[in-house]
Amino acid sequence: MSKSDVNSDARHAEAMYNKATKEELARNYDQAFGLYIKATEVFLHLSRSATQQEREKAKWKANAQRALERAEKIKGFIEKSKGGSSSIANNGRVPQPEFRLTPVKINHFSPQEQFYVLKKGGSINGLVYSLWDDPIHHAATPATVYTDPDGQPKLSPEQQKVSPVWRRPILSTGSTSGSLLAASVFRKILPQDILQHIVTDCSVCASISVCLEHARRFGSNIAESALYKARTIDGRYDVRILFNGAWRRVVIDDKLPYDHVDGTLMCMSVFPHGEPRKGGGVAEALWPSLLEKGYMKLMGGYDFPGSNSSIDLQCVLIGIIILTYNLPFPSALAGWIPEHIEIKRSDFEGEKSWVRIESGFSSGQCVVTLGTGTSHNIQWRDVSLLPSHSYAVIDVQETKEGRKLTVLDSWVRSTGDIQEPSRILQIPWIDVLNTFDGIYLSWDPARWQKSLVFHGMWKRNGSTEEASRHVRLNFNTTSLAEEEIWVLLTRHVVQTSRNLDFIALRIEIEDDILPAALLMNQLNSLSTGTYTNSTHILGRIRIPNSQRSGALSILGSYDGDAREVGFSLSAYAHSSMDISWDENVPDPPYTKKVDGRWTSKNAGGNCTFPTFMVNPQYHLRIHHPNSRVGSNASGKARTTLSLQASKDVPVNVATVWSQGQRMVEFSEKDITASSGAYSYGLARITKDIAPGDYTIVASAFESHHMGPFSLKVDCSFPFDLQEIPQEGAGMYTRVVLGAWEEHTAAGGPSFDRYSNNPIFELEVPSLAQVKIRLQLLQASTATSLNVTIYPVPSSSPFVEYNLTNLRHTATSGAYDDCIAGVATPQIALAKGKYWIVPSTYNPGMEARFKVIVYSSVKEFEVKGL
Repeated sequence: MSKSDVNSDARHAEAMYNKATKEELARNYDQAFGLYIKATEVFLHLSRSATQQEREKAKWKANAQRALERAEKIKGFIEKSKGGSSSIANNGRVPQPEFRLTPVKINHFSPQEQFYVLKKGGSINGLVYSLWDDPIHHAATPATVYTDPDGQPKLSPEQQKVSPVWRRPILSTGSTSGSLLAASVFRKILPQDILQHIVTDCSVCASISVCLEHARRFGSNIAESALYKARTIDGRYDVRILFNGAWRRVVIDDKLPYDHVDGTLMCMSVFPHGEPRKGGGVAEALWPSLLEKGYMKLMGGYDFPGSNSSIDLQCVLIGIIILTYNLPFPSALAGWIPEHIEIKRSDFEGEKSWVRIESGFSSGQCVVTLGTGTSHNIQWRDVSLLPSHSYAVIDVQETKEGRKLTVLDSWVRSTGDIQEPSRILQIPWIDVLNTFDGIYLSWDPARWQKSLVFHGMWKRNGSTEEASRHVRLNFNTTSLAEEEIWVLLTRHVVQTSRNLDFIALRIEIEDDILPAALLMNQLNSLSTGTYTNSTHILGRIRIPNSQRSGALSILGSYDGDAREVGFSLSAYAHSSMDISWDENVPDPPYTKKVDGRWTSKNAGGNCTFPTFMVNPQYHLRIHHPNSRVGSNASGKARTTLSLQASKDVPVNVATVWSQGQRMVEFSEKDITASSGAYSYGLARITKDIAPGDYTIVASAFESHHMGPFSLKVDCSFPFDLQEIPQEGAGMYTRVVLGAWEEHTAAGGPSFDRYSNNPIFELEVPSLAQVKIRLQLLQASTATSLNVTIYPVPSSSPFVEYNLTNLRHTATSGAYDDCIAGVATPQIALAKGKYWIVPSTYNPGMEARFKVIVYSSVKEFEVKGL
């Protein structure tokens, strides 16, 4: 916080406090309460400023306390006045006006709220890591060799087996460990020099290796280290690490774990080569080991559960590039941009991925690592690869001989032979795709000229409810070409051992003029986005050249046990694109939430299933504001529908034009809005909708997806929301199965064999309301159906009658190929017997079907003839 910013905020807070006092004296308690609360927030934010003197911070803290006390007194007065209003009225006195306090809306984009999230993100694994810009307090005297008061990071089980000892790399004999600052510590090394031993740090090793190769390839030299040596304290190093949305200070001492027998390092080390030093051995480059120690301390110890290289690179190693190699990378927004490409996904595009990787690598904008899967039999030619292992890519080439990647493995085999410290493999691109599971990219943020960051919190209201946060990003571009915006969601980590925290990211262009055909197609497509327990998700969305301005709807979701979890949302765009967070999204004045459950009776799946019609449906009636309030407002209502379910269930929510009736099927022209392709755990629509009656359909992708869900409707106009009963609700049901076979697939009446169709006899014991539906058991292409009810003649046996000569009682109407089948209207049938005739329009259409009979009386019978 600069001095000018501090002064401006201080004046603003004092002005709000003075205005609050005036409003309180004028008995405008609602306005006074809000101003006091906001002044409190700003004063507290000022008192936490790391750049200010303690005297000023104490003054602002006192001001915050004073403003908060005034707000509490107003709140207490209002509550007391409400309790005594009835007694005043009973005594015949003039009732006092009823005061109400409007809840103070939190501006989540305010510096105070952003600072709160980042400060809260400093608590990791029970330790607190300060922001890098916070002032440093040295507890040791200049003559003291520093020992970390937090103790040493926890060792992995593999390390513990050899009972390592913690000691300083260079023992002092008359000198201090400050000798670690000698050139031997920061000696220039190559990617091949990095050695991984027996800890699960392959992703860190691979990350360091690709950074070293990047520095070597682009001609940079070591200028300074990511490890900051305290000038007055020997043995202390401050490691600058990007974590939980901000650069943080991780303080370590210079002790490292060594094998107590042969004295070798039991952590990441560097291949020893060079001139022998005095006392034996050769000089060691120690900064990788110390840097790893800092990261492992942050991650809870050397037994940290593993990560992936793009995440480790985003957290730590950009600090190496910026600070060690002095490359012109910006540090204001922290870190390179991690991207994970899953090779085994059905939507993986090998050609496009190669073009992006080769272009990014050759230009220095991208570094690459590869990851294997969990199988223990991974083989490339005659080389065995380790499972769940990260490999550094130190070259990407496209030559006449083909495409290939140079892959580096830093693992030291159990033989202990480090004369050849790493294995360098030349793997063709096609073999990479067949051998590895993941490609991990880290992109230089300097390739983007515009960037934003927002820090927020996920808060869950219930024990089973997933948390979601919606943010709008406005964009405007002057370019005539297609543009791209990248959005990175980062979950803040409180406990690194937790692996059941999942996040999801959904990004859409808000567009009210999507073609109806696209909306229809969305009802049977599955989104590629899923929940992941990674800490990062990158979304890349293309802005078509037909849309020069608009907004992105960004939805970040969390699923886990924590009640409150922080996150950071970063957006990147090119210079021709202006981007900004929409900080003025109004809270909807009308909202309602209903809970439901998909069961075996109403889990209908997507619109390609005949059972789609049984999905839960709701009647949404949006009122014109004139009908409820004295307003002359007109136009459309800003409406948001949110459907939430378990994280492993892909869901969709759609609205269609209707009269509030249950929809059996709908065409392109019926659809008002759709949440898009089925997405895991959460579906969301925001659209301006005219007042009227609509049907909301809540569906999961497959009919076997069952479980609870919640539907929330937010609207700028008054509305009613009611569940629509299922077809035949409150009636008795019988289901009979049948089939059109060689001799019974007789077709419609115009083919002269209509009476040969399967026929079922329905007997009702008394006057009853009856409805009949005919459905195929398996969807068939363009099979037109009809079901008709005939009265059974009482004078002659059935075989003497041609059904085409009878007058039907009810029919489903013209032959229709609706995937949900066809149904008669609900009609009243007198006591007696009736024939039900299911038919296809064309003869010879062999298929299995079911006839569903709904009746208002229980004692009815249906049987085949």
